[in-house]
Amino acid sequence: MKIKKQIGYSKEDWATSYAKFFTEGIAPIPESVLGALSTSPYSSEALLPVAQASYLLQPGYAAVETGYCLLPDGSARVAILTQMPEVIPVMWDWWFGWHGCQDNRYKLWHPLAHRSAKWKDGRSDLAYIGRTSMIEEYIGKNMEKASIRFVDPSELGFKSTQILDKSKVVVICARVGYTHYPLDFGWLAHQIRATESGSEMRSRFWMGGEHIQIRAKGILPRLLSKVLQKIRPISNQQAGEILQHCSEEMNHLAAFLPQLYAEMANPETK
Repeated sequence: MKIKKQIGYSKEDWATSYAKFFTEGIAPIPESVLGALSTSPYSSEALLPVAQASYLLQPGYAAVETGYCLLPDGSARVAILTQMPEVIPVMWDWWFGWHGCQDNRYKLWHPLAHRSAKWKDGRSDLAYIGRTSMIEEYIGKNMEKASIRFVDPSELGFKSTQILDKSKVVVICARVGYTHYPLDFGWLAHQIRATESGSEMRSRFWMGGEHIQIRAKGILPRLLSKVLQKIRPISNQQAGEILQHCSEEMNHLAAFLPQLYAEMANPETK
């Protein structure tokens, strides 16, 4: 019998040891994010391309840490800064491996928008780099079914020598595409770096336009990819919805991640 997927917890979900972390709602997004939504889109130069993603490892902050820009090729670049008191970077490294094999873990992250998550390979261990997460979630009012293929940060130019100490910094990178079509359409990167009060996450998304690519080699797939890149540009509304969704889920999870990590991040309970 096929189990119907749903937003929210089922009776079986409430029986898990981590169900106490599930809530029926989320906190309002920060005023800084509301401000960024009202002042975006910024100019095309405000956010750097994916080829320069490793700039996130530079000290300090970029000119725009929260906001988005729309480019002439139909792509969008989105940035979100999330402050996370009492959270340390290694907690997020653990989370990205732990949540992906159970829908009820994924739902903790955004109880109003997340419906399903599973690893494509069917495994349930904590690794995430080199694996693909198949997710279903609402972005705005649209239910999206996406594949998140986690890659080594070096694929986006991050030097391994700069991110060895996970107590100070963690970088998570992925290629984003469709679940049921052999088509990728974006990249994401989350840099979590330690602060005096905990840590902060600097998220970046590069979506649409030049980032659309059919998952196949050869001249025909390349030509078709070029056509698809021009058909449906990322809209102002879509870019704003990505920004808002990321802010909501990161702020929500950060509020209880330290306690969740303390209780679940060991071999006996993972």
